[in-house]
Amino acid sequence: MGGVVAGIVASGTLVGVPGAGNTFDYTLTLSNAPNATTSIEGFWYAWIPGKFFLPTTPSSASGAASGWSAILVGNSIQFQGAAGTAIGPAGSKSFTFVTTDTPVALAGTSGGFPIGDSVAYPGSIDGSDSPPDEQITVQSLLSVPEPSSSGLLITGAFGLLAAGWRKRR
Repeated sequence: MGGVVAGIVASGTLVGVPGAGNTFDYTLTLSNAPNATTSIEGFWYAWIPGKFFLPTTPSSASGAASGWSAILVGNSIQFQGAAGTAIGPAGSKSFTFVTTDTPVALAGTSGGFPIGDSVAYPGSIDGSDSPPDEQITVQSLLSVPEPSSSGLLITGAFGLLAAGWRKRR
């Protein structure tokens, strides 16, 4: 009797750190829940049918560490695996990309939709063997401050230390 969970049960997180120049290096971790009944073979980040969400097109993307390919399509990224590299139930894989978009920007919205809105596929993204299975929103984790925020924090800390030192004297 109980309900059977059909298909993919995906979730994703995104963490960005300052990169070279005015860029940010992002790691996107895509997971498939233990109760999923279908593996993930394709993932289209920052896209749902008819909508591209990234503020700018990334300068590069890679899924190579996970055995997947990465293709920049407009203001989105297609990550494609195969049967041998699929994300099965209780599995996860990480992907990377580089862009000038800040972590705060990627945590925002575009046209009223979260920028992280994405689609997971049980097969190839081109739709020849499978339609999209699940739409998810990748959560941006803003735990890494942007350089300007770090500078303000450090400056404020030094100011407090100097004031405390003067008071002690």
